[in-house]
Amino acid sequence: MRIGGPLSTKATRRLLGAALILLAACAELVGVDLPLVETLDRYLYDTRLQLQPARPNSRILIVDVDERSLREQGRWPWSRETIARLAETIAKEGGARAVGFDMVFAEPQAQQDPALMRALSGAPVSLGYYFSSELGAVSTGALPAPVWPAEVLRERRLSVTSWNGYGANVLPLQRAARGAGFFNPVVDRDGVVRSLPLLAEYRGRLYESLAVSVLRIYYGDAPLALHGDGLHADALGFGPSGDQARIPISAGTTALVPFHGRGGPAASRFRYVSATDVLEGRVEPRLFRDRIVLVGTSAPGLTDLRATPVSEVYPGVEIHASLIAGALEGTIRTRPPEAPLISAATIAAAGGASALAMAGAGAVGIAAVAALALSSLVAWNAVAFASLELVMPLAAGVLAVLAVAALNLVAGYMNEGRSRRAVISLFGQYVAPQLVERMAHARDDVPLESRNKELTILFADIRGFTRMAENMEPQQLRDYLNRFLTAMTEVIHAYDGTVDKYIGDAVMAFWGAPVDDPEHADHAVAAAIAMQRRVDALNEEFAALGWPRLAVGIGINTGVVRVGDMGSRLRRAYTVIGDAVNLAARLEGLSKGLALPIVVGDATRRAVRGIALQFVSRAEVHGRTEPVDVWQPVPLDPAAYAPPGVASAPGATAPAAPAAALRPSFPGTLVPARVEAPGPAERRAPEPAAATPGPVPGAAPSRPPREPIA
Repeated sequence: MRIGGPLSTKATRRLLGAALILLAACAELVGVDLPLVETLDRYLYDTRLQLQPARPNSRILIVDVDERSLREQGRWPWSRETIARLAETIAKEGGARAVGFDMVFAEPQAQQDPALMRALSGAPVSLGYYFSSELGAVSTGALPAPVWPAEVLRERRLSVTSWNGYGANVLPLQRAARGAGFFNPVVDRDGVVRSLPLLAEYRGRLYESLAVSVLRIYYGDAPLALHGDGLHADALGFGPSGDQARIPISAGTTALVPFHGRGGPAASRFRYVSATDVLEGRVEPRLFRDRIVLVGTSAPGLTDLRATPVSEVYPGVEIHASLIAGALEGTIRTRPPEAPLISAATIAAAGGASALAMAGAGAVGIAAVAALALSSLVAWNAVAFASLELVMPLAAGVLAVLAVAALNLVAGYMNEGRSRRAVISLFGQYVAPQLVERMAHARDDVPLESRNKELTILFADIRGFTRMAENMEPQQLRDYLNRFLTAMTEVIHAYDGTVDKYIGDAVMAFWGAPVDDPEHADHAVAAAIAMQRRVDALNEEFAALGWPRLAVGIGINTGVVRVGDMGSRLRRAYTVIGDAVNLAARLEGLSKGLALPIVVGDATRRAVRGIALQFVSRAEVHGRTEPVDVWQPVPLDPAAYAPPGVASAPGATAPAAPAAALRPSFPGTLVPARVEAPGPAERRAPEPAAATPGPVPGAAPSRPPREPIA
């Protein structure tokens, strides 16, 4: 299909560019839900938080029910008497100014509850609980006293999260504690926690979060106050006038958590103290004096690890600590309600100017204008974030400018590069990106029609895959295969190979097409060795995941085949066919019977120039009338590599060369290292009568198979 000349006119390009900018500004203004824009905004916000260094806070301390505590004190839940000793040490002996338990005591323990009640009585302790939004949710325990009726927020034009049920602490403990707060986070669509609700509505009443409750206790049971201009409230304050501390309010009466550092005991944001050290007296109680102490857990088994912008496994208790620290330090940012209007105006200004300037520019001019517009958008956004403590949308403006730039580039080059794009479209899924680029720039040297050509073909297959599949869940099996196929493809591409297809758990590849490769045989054998090394690395990963061990057999053969774009009128593919392809597949199957990770055909042995090969045996191959000579790359220790009963025929054994010459050593960069090739006498094919008898093809070896190349 030909897209005609109207787009080439400057006026049309300006008009279409302005239309794109107007559409983006309107979408931002009315709040159209665009997943791409939302995802990019989240990514940009997360990246900023990740770049912020950890900022130590000495006023907050976390008592951690960690793995060591569970080993020494027993599995969770602990007895109420143990919790009572912990609370007594922190709040009364230690003199903590405010204590928050990021946990709920929902089940009564009649014999032990009195001990915990005594520890909580008169202590500055706030207990945790949770709300539920499930339909028909069952409510258990006793809620604390609400802070306001829900109408207070509605009068100030604030929305709030609403819930259907709750799981709270048993009544005696709730009455004994100074306060309680819910610990529900706000989980975004991507499963990441970026904010916490400050207040929540249940049956027409407002309840405070754990962080708010702890801060109120810290400030001497300070009352809450809403701050803002007129009817709008933009901050939640503590104290009669709300001046002791303020938390900026974002949408839904939430607060953005000011994350600093990756979190956890190893980070330096907050000091972590193991709960067992507190219980066993290994920590001086004065450590807690005048501090805010949060009791929570970082143990994976207690399921309070959350995904956050700075870490995928962030302790839930530290999320509350980060919000409290932000309130104390005044570092909590907010998304103002005027953000859509400001963002739309910014898009219209920067994007509109870009649309006018790009219309008559070439590729370099378009890139320069786009860079200037994007720099302006990013600079304004960075100033708002760093100096004004405002989190403003950025993705819509960035995408709008990029869209205008793309429109002008497409209009400028619509009639060029069609054949280049055809080459990239056809070969992008087969060969490495660097080869695709070479082919695109020299596309006349890459014939698409099928032709005869000498290539080297490789088949790699997982051994015992059928039995493995019987014992794995489908999802697990899919992940297993994906990792294997991805790793093998990366190695093949690194050695300039072409991935022909995936055949279930097998990979078929070839060298020498579509880009000419005079050393296709060497590159194929080098890739096979690197693939086996990659298998070893995968096995370490699989062992850590509890997955079955991976064993891969590889067969390699060289010969003249038919290569090119082939198939039916309905579906075509760039592939190879021929007898050499069939023999490569047979050699891969033969590798299992010979207990070898790599089996090389005699034609490949003759074509290889720089890798030492070792004769294995003459073997019969299914479907062929004559036996074939089978070779293998020379390992570090040839005796440990060859299967039992296999010896090189006179004149065919790899030469007694220095270890450096025989070592198939390929660095992590996957660039094949040159090794000394066998001399003419060593490369001579053995006489059938002189060959030492090898194992029967297809039969199991007399001792266990050797490990792949180390």
